[in-house]
Amino acid sequence: MARLDTTKELDFLLHETGKDSAFLLAQAVQEGVHLLFKRQVTEAYINKRIDRSQVLLLLGSEELDQIDYAWQSVENDIAWGLGSA
Repeated sequence: MARLDTTKELDFLLHETGKDSAFLLAQAVQEGVHLLFKRQVTEAYINKRIDRSQVLLLLGSEELDQIDYAWQSVENDIAWGLGSA
């Protein structure tokens, strides 16, 4: 995937949405913080610094199910790889 300059991305958003830059930047910060929060909660859970009940409260059951599924897939791949070595 090609990586655009942030200024070009913002210019595109301004043109396409018709919204002002202050609104778009505030939205970008909000969405960015949310993404970073989800990543950190996931990392803390996988590394056993927080438990399932905390993840459930912070992210909800759907996100928790996705994390569990993804982590189980990683563990299965590792087990398969070690078994075939």
